[in-house]
Amino acid sequence: MQQASVFKKHCLELLSKYTVDAVPQPKSIIQIESTTGVYEAFQILLKNDILSAPVYDVVEKTYTGFLDVRDVVSYVVFIHDEQKVESNTQLADVIKHGLQQHKTPTTDGANVRYLSRRNKFLPVAKTDSLLTVVKSLASPNVHRVPVLEDGKLVGIITQTMIMTFLAKNLNETTFDKSHDPTILELAVGTEPVLSLPMTHSVIDTFRLMDTKKRSGIALVDDNERLVGTTTGKDLGLFIKNPTLNVLHSQIFEYLKEVRQTQIDIRAPLIAVFGSDKVSKVVGLIAATKVHRVYVVDGEESCKLKRVISITDILGYIISE
Repeated sequence: MQQASVFKKHCLELLSKYTVDAVPQPKSIIQIESTTGVYEAFQILLKNDILSAPVYDVVEKTYTGFLDVRDVVSYVVFIHDEQKVESNTQLADVIKHGLQQHKTPTTDGANVRYLSRRNKFLPVAKTDSLLTVVKSLASPNVHRVPVLEDGKLVGIITQTMIMTFLAKNLNETTFDKSHDPTILELAVGTEPVLSLPMTHSVIDTFRLMDTKKRSGIALVDDNERLVGTTTGKDLGLFIKNPTLNVLHSQIFEYLKEVRQTQIDIRAPLIAVFGSDKVSKVVGLIAATKVHRVYVVDGEESCKLKRVISITDILGYIISE
């Protein structure tokens, strides 16, 4: 466990030393105004190929949270199970009927402002340390932190950006590799792993994602061998052309077809062994932009042992 404690200490030193300015930001940031309709708001996410965007309340002059494309999962499950629409439904139908499940006492109902509150808005300043950022990103269901300057949104730091920062700095010049712990020594992650047979339907997979509030679920074959995983990106591609008749197809076959349309091709499935070094895992996450890696027992059997998310790693770093 000595290596693990040294790894943690080194990460804490790096995150305390650098401020938010150390993380490069895109030239433009997409945000959604509270007056935007729900359908139009999700279209903005799809058009810009992003999973979420901050929502700005034009009346209160403040940000209320993030609208997340993954919220549509519960809509899809709802309209399917309630048989609200036909099999050739479009996104507008998904949104229209899905909003019926939000029975709220608010006077304005389930608009983008209401939906955004499900995804916390925890701002930081450009002068804050990256350690401050990580303390927020290690919280459940917080995948991005907004950067404000004089009340204006000037940046967004995601969990993936932090992993890229760590991967860049965890090198031979700053970190003695003899203190690089293995995955087993780090002792983080979740077991047993949430999984489904690869032959299960798309709707069964979406229903489990909605119930467990997950964007990633492992897929296994008849021998319990890990063969794939779902991602939030897959959902975005689905709702660009949502037809309910596809929901009864096998999830693995559906994912193969969907991913053929992806322009930005990265490995959606990362499997590692318990003996692999943590720095390798950090590097893989940074390179592939995945949000979780699966620990398997060996290359041949490839049976699931544990799943490790970025939240798990960041949580370990800041743990007492």
